[in-house]
Amino acid sequence: GHDPSHLAGVERVVITPALRANPDLPELVAARAAGLPIATWQAMLGELMEAEGHIGLAVTGTHGKSTTTALLGHLLEVAGMDPTVEVGAFIPSWGASVRRGAGAPFLVEADEFGDNFLHYHPAGAIVTNVEMDHPDYFADREAVLASLERFVRGMGEDPRLGGRLLLTTAADSGSQALLERLGGWQGRIVPYGPGGNIEARDVAYVGGGATFSLFEHPFVSPLAGEHNVLNATAALAMGRELGAPLAALAEGLRTFGGAGRRMELIADTAGVIVYDDYGHHPTEVRATLAAMRQKVGDRRLWAVFEPHMYSRTALFLDEFAHAFTDADEVVIVDIFASRDTDASLRATSAEALADAIERTSAVSTMAGGDVVATTAYVAEHLSPGDAVLVMGAGKSYQIAQGLKAALERGVLSQSRSLSDP
Repeated sequence: GHDPSHLAGVERVVITPALRANPDLPELVAARAAGLPIATWQAMLGELMEAEGHIGLAVTGTHGKSTTTALLGHLLEVAGMDPTVEVGAFIPSWGASVRRGAGAPFLVEADEFGDNFLHYHPAGAIVTNVEMDHPDYFADREAVLASLERFVRGMGEDPRLGGRLLLTTAADSGSQALLERLGGWQGRIVPYGPGGNIEARDVAYVGGGATFSLFEHPFVSPLAGEHNVLNATAALAMGRELGAPLAALAEGLRTFGGAGRRMELIADTAGVIVYDDYGHHPTEVRATLAAMRQKVGDRRLWAVFEPHMYSRTALFLDEFAHAFTDADEVVIVDIFASRDTDASLRATSAEALADAIERTSAVSTMAGGDVVATTAYVAEHLSPGDAVLVMGAGKSYQIAQGLKAALERGVLSQSRSLSDP
């Protein structure tokens, strides 16, 4: 438990920003009384990035940060550059969300929420895309753009990257709006993806992944979906800018094991596959379901979605209503409340979202109740050959794990059809 004795021998206290909401935590009270400096972990990471010899690198944007950061880190690792990497997801091959290296690259996933990324001053940055999100912090899209502009204008310099380097998605309207705000910014801007200076060619989606050509070199990606070709393009482009050989980049992409809760395979039992994903924005839901449909083909595809925050669900209700068209069965879990006000708690419901999806997209949709009830319902109605994609940023991972346990217990022998009462 919490105890001031934990501070024995400590010279500095590093906290998560969430602890600002709990100033009476015993360790914090004791730290303030002792005059110990207190900083967020993002501030500490920013200081480490600027240490002598490091090349500061960051991946930011509304979607795709974790996958792109983890992939770039893996590419640099395979290329022998021994990077230090921080990702907002567990990386199975590292056994952690961080990798401590002795090489020059110092790479972070730069989260825009709360302007946390303003602690970072990288010389090289990737902006994957820009959309409205985090309505509890940003008033609108313009506020998101203003925050990203501050981040880009605060970038550092490094002669090994020719000063400052910014990679942005060419076809993303939000990224284009960001570039329009950067008049007078001193640095190289390299658009990537369709319509950009760097674009994957001869893209083919095969075997649950993709093949393509980039820099006149063939690449094989284990990642499904059009959005992951973009993520890979960005990571490969930055790796090449850092001097990684194309052969090493190709080997790195081919052997990338993915990031935790990013289309992560949880179970492949009794003819049913279960995947878990962190997606909780309508753009993420739509892209991940499209990638999953590519991966599973004609299997019956269940989308089990736990909305994250009432305010986000209400704001994006129409977008969510159109995001599930690649699914055959949709189950909406009770909304996970986080940082919601009393007013936002009354703004919408899981039932309202389920109704909107079914009316708009003509996809069979129901509100499944809480995590336990949803797990039980889906488990009871699974059939051999089904594929399940569980999505959400709250407790939804428990559903994926619960379905795995149910399948291992032989639940299919007791399953009921969807027409059963």
